[in-house]
Amino acid sequence: MGHAEDGRLLLLEAPLALFPGEVVEAQVIWRARHGEGRVTRWITRDPRRAPAACPVAETCGGCDLWEAGRHAPELKRLMAADLLRRQLGEGVSWAWHPAPESARRHRIQLHWDGTDLGYFQRHSHVLVPISACPAATDPLSEAIPRLHAALTGQALPFRPGRWELSTGSPAQIVWATDERGRTWQLEPDGWHRSAEPIRHRLGEATLQHEPGAFFQVSAPWAAEAFGGLLGSWDLKGDTLFDLYGGVGLFSLLLGDRFRRRVLVESGETAVAWARRNLAAAGLPSECLVADVAAWVPEGLGEAGDLILLDPPRAGLEPALCDRLLGAGARSLVLVGCDGAAFCRDLKRLAGAWNLEQLAVLDLFPLTTHVECVALLSRRP
Repeated sequence: MGHAEDGRLLLLEAPLALFPGEVVEAQVIWRARHGEGRVTRWITRDPRRAPAACPVAETCGGCDLWEAGRHAPELKRLMAADLLRRQLGEGVSWAWHPAPESARRHRIQLHWDGTDLGYFQRHSHVLVPISACPAATDPLSEAIPRLHAALTGQALPFRPGRWELSTGSPAQIVWATDERGRTWQLEPDGWHRSAEPIRHRLGEATLQHEPGAFFQVSAPWAAEAFGGLLGSWDLKGDTLFDLYGGVGLFSLLLGDRFRRRVLVESGETAVAWARRNLAAAGLPSECLVADVAAWVPEGLGEAGDLILLDPPRAGLEPALCDRLLGAGARSLVLVGCDGAAFCRDLKRLAGAWNLEQLAVLDLFPLTTHVECVALLSRRP
């Protein structure tokens, strides 16, 4: 957040982080009551800045905070604090969970233009060629030149398009998935077609999903952060309503603390994997393919139940919030990867739910994105 010379509010972005107190030049588009700008030059620089550890940090669109160095977690905490203060007020307490230095991406999406492989520039479809990615876990970074060689040599489909490299937990096997969902596994002698799922070891349980499917970017750290947080809140009871449940991550993390689980997710493939994951863990579950906003009935749950919602980035639909105001469950956990939408939904639910706990998790290292998690209790 910044201010123009006449005092008007500016929302600024820069590829290499912004420190409080820096003076910059920016290209600004003025809205009705504020401006949105992209920094083009620093007039004064904070002495805490560090050289970027990535050679394409200034042009690549994948990261935001390389020059923040060891101060990146504190900058993100300040961003979260500013958002929560403006949206929820001064008196709301919350906990900050910074990412460990070991947290790296287990999924990256690359673009192939027929000659080069890399990331797009920020706000552009101009390709930034790369041969390694320091934000990714080592097996993924080391697989980039091998993917490029296979595309150049036409050992893989060589038409321009998007490719995803992904690995499990721990990071060992690497998969490459094209835009059509076709998958190859990297072996010592090259890439081979594969129908094997990606596996993540989460404590005593194993979670599986197909390569190319939506999942946590830094899976081991996400499981550790969510697991530790939910465990500290001592959540347990009769039925867990795991809504927008994906392949069953939260149901697995909560394990046998609930007698039964009802998982609802709109993706058929994700639900199929959720059934397998929860059955393999010995957790009785009902996994349903349905649109959550349409499925949630009036008065959902009873006093011993928990409703957990991990909606898409846009947050909860207004009609769903209205139905949740009359839910019968005792507790509700709301997860959100867009801070503004998350705070909006908390305020919509405030008519019937008390905010008991609030945490912000840095699940997306080197970016400005965070994950917000709230525990709410049903007001009598």
